[in-house]
Amino acid sequence: MLILHKSSTLLIWRPMADVKCPNSVVLAGRRIELQNCVPRNKEEWSLELAKLLADINGIKFTDTVKRVVEYVRKFWQQYEVCPPASVMEADLGIDRKTLLDAFGGSYSAICALAGVEPPSGCLSQVLSST
Repeated sequence: MLILHKSSTLLIWRPMADVKCPNSVVLAGRRIELQNCVPRNKEEWSLELAKLLADINGIKFTDTVKRVVEYVRKFWQQYEVCPPASVMEADLGIDRKTLLDAFGGSYSAICALAGVEPPSGCLSQVLSST
């Protein structure tokens, strides 16, 4: 299914747990292929892509969201994994409720906006239910 986003960005939807993830988007005239919200070419991730994914998922791109997304990107570049919520909380001084509320209650959305795969297993379900 093809959907034209209000900012004239082409979206092809496919499911990812509790996060809406297009197969591709067009930003600044460039088509970016995505797999589970993660750019196939990791170098194509940008804050503009994060803002678009936030908009698609009904998440307001606040200063808190930006700060968390940038933190997760840096963490991922160093460790190649999305950090556990407890690490984000400690390093950023944000409590779990505030952290999850900023991302619509979804740990998966934190990783998706940062352009990284969430940890495998049920971690995202456990974190989202706390």
